Amino acid sequence: MDAARCPYRESESGIALIAVLLAMALITVIGAALTAVGVVEYRASINHRSASQALQLADAGAIHALAAMRGPLSQLSYSDLLRGHDGLAGTADDGVLDGFGLDEFDALPDTGVLLGGGRYYVKLQNDDADPSGDPTTDQNDRVVAVCRGETPDGGKAEVRIVLAAPAFPAIVSNGDLLLPGNPDVLGPCAGVHANKTLTALGSPVVDGTVTASDTVILSGTIRDAFGYVVTPGYGPPVEVPEYDIDEHCEEAEYLLHNGWVVTVGPPRDSAEAKGAGHLGWKWQSSTDTYTLSGSQAVTGTHCVIGNVELNGNAGSAGNPLQISLLATGSVQVTGNPRITADHSEGILILAEGDVEIGGVASGSTPSYSGLVYAGAQCQMHGTPSVDGHILCYDAGDPVGAADITIGNEFNGTPTVTYDCSGVRRSTMIASWWESRAR
Repeated sequence: MDAARCPYRESESGIALIAVLLAMALITVIGAALTAVGVVEYRASINHRSASQALQLADAGAIHALAAMRGPLSQLSYSDLLRGHDGLAGTADDGVLDGFGLDEFDALPDTGVLLGGGRYYVKLQNDDADPSGDPTTDQNDRVVAVCRGETPDGGKAEVRIVLAAPAFPAIVSNGDLLLPGNPDVLGPCAGVHANKTLTALGSPVVDGTVTASDTVILSGTIRDAFGYVVTPGYGPPVEVPEYDIDEHCEEAEYLLHNGWVVTVGPPRDSAEAKGAGHLGWKWQSSTDTYTLSGSQAVTGTHCVIGNVELNGNAGSAGNPLQISLLATGSVQVTGNPRITADHSEGILILAEGDVEIGGVASGSTPSYSGLVYAGAQCQMHGTPSVDGHILCYDAGDPVGAADITIGNEFNGTPTVTYDCSGVRRSTMIASWWESRAR
């Protein structure tokens, strides 16, 4: 067929060429779009990875700060930390966790800490709700750690954690608490609390609040040191910590187990506590009890698998014995001790079972200085003086623990003076929030 007989052939070929060109253009556009999407996704992936790395760095800074404040900085007040190691408000080191005798592994300098190619930075700020209104004066036991992470490729993230030290009164019971005597509870952190029923039968002197989360039974009159009447009332439950004795025994100089006294050393050695005993300790196999003669006791932290009885006159006025007694069973102290905590966290007595302490106060040297903690029940009698605080977890006696008291009681006329220091400063995380940025 010739051209004269097919007038549309030439126009059809032109249309086909246009269609092919349009198809190629469409494919090009789709290809470019896919490439652009790929580039965007790649960049987003890089950004996400960088931001995630920065967030991990910020988290590491938060953990570092918490460890420092619970460890080498635990005996400093939050105001001390907010003012920096020079102790002056309004200077460049305010809120910087550097100096204070920290070594290079614990310090958080303002130049940051290098980790995995990136850096994290930490600085303390006062809590906005602090009643002092002063950025370097803490009055509510809360501070904010601002933790920033930065990666070499520009990733940035920030974590803010509210750090708080739980405020325990001088005497706290997780269960019922009975005050049949006339104890004096004094000091800036004086106070008495029971998470269940509080019964006061005598006439205690308490310089703080007297509270219970359940019922208050009162037959006497409670006054403060100035003679003003203190009216007991409701108080929210106080979270009494459950101490892990294994964790606190890590720094013990002596380990007592199955009739042996092991000196951790170096050098490390061991001797039986049978017969004449060793280092003042004698073991009674029938009750798995280690008895310590106060006059022969040596300084240090003693970790005991079993029960403990401390008798005699450990320490003396003006020269208290530096010792800490940690036991998986119960601890009973008789005689007239003058003992002060050896443990780095201010723990004087820590028992997974009961604790019973007594004595007769005389002179200015306290009978007991440090934290007294019972995993089961607490009992105090006589007229001892305690410079510290007493926590009664009120659980059941563990297997093998001597059952030396069935309730939490403070008989006689003991004196408990608590200045807010010691293990109460164990900082915890109250809240945590984070953000990422490029």
